[in-house]
Parts: sequence; C-alpha cells; structure tokens
Amino acid sequence: MKNLQRKKSMSRIKKIIYGFLRILGHQEWIRYGIRDRILRMFCNPFKIDSQEFEIDFYGFRYKGNLNCYIDWVAYFYGAYEKQELRILKDLIKDKHNAVFIDVGANIGHHSLYMAQYCNEIHSFEPYSAVRDKLQEKITLNSISSITVHPVGLGDENKALDFYAPAGANTGTGSFVKEAASDNHELNQKLQVVEGDDYFYLEQIRSVSLIKIDVEGFEKYVLTGLKKQLSEHRPIVFMEFSAATKASFSGQDELKAMLPDGYTILSVKPTRNVFFFFRSNKYQFIPFGFDGCGESIVLMP
Repeated sequence: MKNLQRKKSMSRIKKIIYGFLRILGHQEWIRYGIRDRILRMFCNPFKIDSQEFEIDFYGFRYKGNLNCYIDWVAYFYGAYEKQELRILKDLIKDKHNAVFIDVGANIGHHSLYMAQYCNEIHSFEPYSAVRDKLQEKITLNSISSITVHPVGLGDENKALDFYAPAGANTGTGSFVKEAASDNHELNQKLQVVEGDDYFYLEQIRSVSLIKIDVEGFEKYVLTGLKKQLSEHRPIVFMEFSAATKASFSGQDELKAMLPDGYTILSVKPTRNVFFFFRSNKYQFIPFGFDGCGESIVLMP
C-alpha cells in the first residue's frame, strides 16, 4: 500500500516537473541550447522509459511517447523542427488548392502540420515502423486529405537495402549506409519507385511544394522528379546534410539537375541575441555549396 502511494506521489511530482519544463520549452525567445540543456537534465530523451502522452498539435490531436525523440521534442517544444514548419507554411501561403509532397514523412510531423494549409498531401515513407505512427495520427484526426504511400522515392523502381534507426531518434533511417553510424541494416529490402513514373500512375498532379528529407538520398529523389519539376515547377524544400552534399560532385551537378529558371537558396536559421535570447526570424540567402546550412530551397 505504501509503495503504491509512493508511486502515485512520484507520478504527480513528475507531472508537475514536466509541466514546468513544457512551459520553458515553449519560450522561443530563450536560446534553444539553454532550454535544451535544462530539459535534458530532468528528462533525457535517450534514457527515458516508455511514457505515452497526448497533446494539442496546431488543432490536431497528437499521441506520442517520450521515448521517441521526435515525440519528445513535440511534447516539450510544441513541434519538431518548428522553423521548418514555419518555412513550409510561408512557402505555400500564396498557393490555391495547394498539393504538398512529403518525401521522408517518418511519423508524420510535417504532413500533419501541413494538413491545415493544403488541399492535398502525399506522404512517402517506406519504413513501416514509423509509417504506422503516421497512419495512426491520420486515423485519430479523421484526416481525408493525406494519402500515405508505403514506398520511397528515387531514380528507378527497385528494392534497396535500408538502414534503420537504432535508438530513440526515428529520423535517421536511410537508404544510404553512411548517413548515420549507429543505424542497422534491416533484414529485408524496401521498395523505391521512380518519382515521375509513380506520380503519373497515381495521378498526382499540379504539385505546389515538395519537402525532401531522406538522409543523404535527396539526389536520387530529385533525379526521379525531373519531369515533375519541369512541367509543374513546384518549390522544393530540401535537407542538405553532409551525407546529401557527399552525393554530389559539386554545385554544378546540383544546378544541372534543375530546370532553367530555378534558383538555389540556403536557409539562414534563427540567430542568437546576446547570451540568453534569440530571434525567430529566418532568411533565404544565396547558396554556396561549401558554406551552406542544413536546408536549401529550390525556387522556380
């Protein structure tokens, strides 16, 4: 009886602590590094046991587990890669009946957010362990505008080896072995489809915005979407990590993959102000292959 009471008491204390930590996490005027160090001190995302939660996520219901890093960030900060979400919203704001393509949808963070602003969303995720969580969110919120495609996008139709995340961060899975050192190879290959061919078969038309985050496989996604880029000229928001950069011989190869008239811009992230504070404003700046940030925008 005493042990049960002690557990209930500890649970109440933990809820109070987590409540304060959530308030701190949402204070975006405080530098991210400061908030993150404090949060990890009391609740390390890579050490916490399974703990399910449900929160409001921009008007949608969001169920997650604190032992998943993306969910952990959503719980304490309000959203994972919140600046990316703002950028995607800004890029789509002038598009009527917008069609959004989420390549590397993972557990559905970006797709769920963009369901507020887009008429049609196509989410591509070949890895079932995270894709199932995306589907759960769609079902939970009765969203009809999101179509989940259980394949990856690439430059040809084939089954490829997939290197799955080993820890709490479910966002590191990749078809590129070198993308993350602690990924492990699945005992089955996952299906990749050539983008233009698949879009034609599935009647995916008039694409407005494409987000690509596939841990170093971005080059092959772009290669498979040449016709789509040429005919519909969508905006592309793309991760440009070290693994992505390594797949290109240089800036000229990247430029050669794009139709005439496209401009490549780097995203200059939020900046720190003094010691404790930060500005939430981002900027698009000229692209430099050797000096760019982690995300780029291909602008028609």
